[in-house]
Amino acid sequence: MNKRSALAIVLASLMVLSLASCQNSGSSSTGSSNPSSDSTSVADSSSSQNDEEPYLIHMVIPVAAEGTGADQVREAVNALTLQELNMEMDLQMQTLGTLNNTLNMQMAANEDLDIIPIPSTILTSSIDSGYLRNLNEYTDYLAEAIEGLGDDAYAAYFPESDFLAGLPLHKERVNPVGIVVRSDIMEELGLDAEDIVIDPEDYDSYSQLDDLFAAVKEAHPEMTCVTGYLGVQSQTTWLDGLNDFLGVLENYGQTTTVTNWYESEQFYNFCTIARRWFEAGYESADIATTTDTGATLMKAGNLFAYFNMLKPNTDVEVSAQTGYDVDLIQISKKGKYSSNIIGCIYSISAASEDPVKAAQFMNWMYQNGDFNDLINWGVEGVDWEEKEDGTAGYLEGYDASSVGYHQDFGWIYPNQMAGHAWEGNDPDVWEQYDVFNNEDILPSMANGFNYDGSAVANEVAACSAVVTQYYVSLMTGAIDPETNIPAFNEALYNAGLQTIIDEKQSQLDAWLAEQDSE
Repeated sequence: MNKRSALAIVLASLMVLSLASCQNSGSSSTGSSNPSSDSTSVADSSSSQNDEEPYLIHMVIPVAAEGTGADQVREAVNALTLQELNMEMDLQMQTLGTLNNTLNMQMAANEDLDIIPIPSTILTSSIDSGYLRNLNEYTDYLAEAIEGLGDDAYAAYFPESDFLAGLPLHKERVNPVGIVVRSDIMEELGLDAEDIVIDPEDYDSYSQLDDLFAAVKEAHPEMTCVTGYLGVQSQTTWLDGLNDFLGVLENYGQTTTVTNWYESEQFYNFCTIARRWFEAGYESADIATTTDTGATLMKAGNLFAYFNMLKPNTDVEVSAQTGYDVDLIQISKKGKYSSNIIGCIYSISAASEDPVKAAQFMNWMYQNGDFNDLINWGVEGVDWEEKEDGTAGYLEGYDASSVGYHQDFGWIYPNQMAGHAWEGNDPDVWEQYDVFNNEDILPSMANGFNYDGSAVANEVAACSAVVTQYYVSLMTGAIDPETNIPAFNEALYNAGLQTIIDEKQSQLDAWLAEQDSE
């Protein structure tokens, strides 16, 4: 019997005993700060080898939905950490929709937290507010995790303050943008996605998409042809946004001059294309305000296509999410930028009672496949099983609607590649990721640089408010670019955009000079 199978039996046995105990006591287990009696028995076993009291790790993880089996997952994770680390586990599940606000409130209140996911949208403010530990002080305890991440381990390093904010995720490191289209409708119309070749430097090539959407609209007038926010998706692909896109490096970061992308020819052309589609009725009338994702709308059956980042198994993931077979049309090159790599990182909270223990746990979670499987797929033998080809899949007779826990959120967990890929993927999909991350890429000339925005915090806040007012409406075609782009840029400069650009350029120049001297 291999280690994974033996562990699965131990965890399943623990849950059976724990659930029986709960039923006898008339209460339900939370699997958080109050470990079950069965977990205590594992702790006793661990304590015979380690006289220390188990340390309680408080960790926030993002989930798509908690699910009825969440308590069982907490119990299983707790049993695993007790067995392997002599640590108990307070696993706090938060949906992405609430994560930013909830986590900000927890950090501001100095709640007991050890390991926390920090989206890039709150990274700078979290550092400025003193909510995060500097991982530079704990690298001795993070050696294996850092080694596994390679050069990207320091993507969230801020040279101005010598501050390592957290570690990135094991996922795709480059993000070409593409269009996901329903295969059944393409076949119905006699079209082949491979015949549509878009060159992002040739704006006339987008007329192929106009022709495609026109054909879909004629055949299915009830259907929305495209959504997914053309600009919101593609902006992080065609340029290095230098963390907040208030001053960028254009042309995939193949320049060292910081400019205002919102007044560029490229931004104008993207807005014009989107406006053309909006006025033709290819997009929904509420595209600028809807919160529904492209996958959600496609699953509902009333969407043909949406823009999305591409990776080796995008078609498999989208098919699982929507219920439709899909084809992919890639429309950009593979740029690589620090700001993409740190879209979400895992950090140690400043409130951690024992940051050394937290660092030891973080080092473990970046390597342990059982942990990553538990938080992503649930409990083996209950929510999933290993298939003959080595992938994970539902037990016979079960699907997403009948299991208690299933996230399919590996891209936001520490190391999905340490665990199982889901059935439908090639068994070697993680090797495909490695090739994808390293072949035919365009690393930004500023890859590895992060700017410290604390000196221009007021200007960033003012400019961000302007972006909120104009950006999505422009990039979805909901408002006229001819009159609104000039107004947008005038408001940005009045809010201090040039000050931000100058600060970024100064810090970038200093960083580049340091690289040249090494």
